[in-house]
Amino acid sequence: MAILIDDKVLCKDKRLADTLRQKGFGEQTERELVFDLFEALYLQEKEKFAIADSKSGNAVLEEDLIKYSSKKVKNFYLKYQVFRDLRGRGFVVKTGFKFGFDFRVYPRGKKPGEAHSQWCINVTAQDDKYNFIELSRMVRLAGNLKTKLLNAVVDSENEINYYVVERVTP
Repeated sequence: MAILIDDKVLCKDKRLADTLRQKGFGEQTERELVFDLFEALYLQEKEKFAIADSKSGNAVLEEDLIKYSSKKVKNFYLKYQVFRDLRGRGFVVKTGFKFGFDFRVYPRGKKPGEAHSQWCINVTAQDDKYNFIELSRMVRLAGNLKTKLLNAVVDSENEINYYVVERVTP
């Protein structure tokens, strides 16, 4: 059982937490493993745990978690599709909000602390627009973090195309 508290989900089961941490999920605190909303939904979909609301104690169903998370994170479900795709391909995916990106991705088989991020991910819908100043900022920021910028574009059929964007100097 896991508990939803604000924009985090806490796992109280130590054995389960150890197993999930070894697979690159969550952030370890002093007492429990803490998951972001993307990881929590993914693990709930994979039936790794059930989630309960911290206030009411009631079960939080997948649809409820999506609605709740959409209020907390702009374009949550769009970003979740990219998260799910990358996790399904064997990558460890962590939020990248504090770095100015949607996600940071680690090389296959590596976890935070074992390797440096391989990519910074920016998620957009096919109809989203942004200008060259924004694109330049993202490329520069990814370069400062010694990673590559991957722009994940989700189309109207929920197919995801990944584009590497990098700076070229003549």
